[in-house]
Amino acid sequence: MSSEDELLPAPTEAIAAFEPFVHWLLSAPVDDLTSLPEEVFSSFEAEDDDCRRQLNAENAAKQERTPFESVCKARFALAEAEGELEASWDQLSCARREWSTLDEKLLTLKDERNENEQHIALLERRIIKLLQDRDLAIAETYTTEKQIQDAEFFKAKQQQRRQQEEEEQRKDRVASALRKLLLRRSSTENSSNSSGGESPTASSSPKYTEKDVQRLNTELADSKVSAAVAKAERDERRHAMRRAERRCVELKLALAQARAEEDDLQVSLQQLTSARRSSVDHLQQISLFTSSSLPLQPPAAPKARMLG
Repeated sequence: MSSEDELLPAPTEAIAAFEPFVHWLLSAPVDDLTSLPEEVFSSFEAEDDDCRRQLNAENAAKQERTPFESVCKARFALAEAEGELEASWDQLSCARREWSTLDEKLLTLKDERNENEQHIALLERRIIKLLQDRDLAIAETYTTEKQIQDAEFFKAKQQQRRQQEEEEQRKDRVASALRKLLLRRSSTENSSNSSGGESPTASSSPKYTEKDVQRLNTELADSKVSAAVAKAERDERRHAMRRAERRCVELKLALAQARAEEDDLQVSLQQLTSARRSSVDHLQQISLFTSSSLPLQPPAAPKARMLG
């Protein structure tokens, strides 16, 4: 046997026990091998059967262990499925509770919509009332301004007419006094010419009778009374004009306040209109959801079943 055919040392002691047989088997000629008795081959077959039975036993053990692993996996899968079923059951319970509260939410939204409609109607009536008050205030302001203009025009005309009348009365009094003076002078000249013995000082001085003095006093009193009446009328018109001016200022303030309130109401109306629109949209969404949804049927309660 060459060095290449030398056997390596046996890895274990059990295999090393067969090493002499292996050396003999490798070094024996073919005739010796063919002349071996049948018991040797039968022993080999018996050993093969033993090996085969051992392999079958190992395979059977593996097959017995495989169902055990499958059962464990099945139990784990069952437990996982039961957990998912319980989670689904919880979700379904939550959905049922939310479904039961949808009616209450719908009624609440309808009540809010009705309240918003009533509030909007009230605000519309208030806006209409404020607009009417504003129109009335504008009309009163125009009327008051017209009255003030008429009063100022009447006052100017009255003052002009009074000045003309006073000027005419003054002219008449001056003319009357001049006529009377001329008449007295002419009468005194005539009397002086007729008497001739009187002094020039007495003839040059005018003579006033008691009747002339009374008449002049009466005219003076009448002029004072007319002046007092004119002054009273002027004061009354001035007070009336001041009252009209104050009334005009009050109306302007009321008009500004009404405009401010109108702006506030317009803003409130816009906000309520937006809230009403959002409520209507929400109600429509809920109506679509309720019409498209079906009544929920709760499944049976989960029951845990373990494989035996």
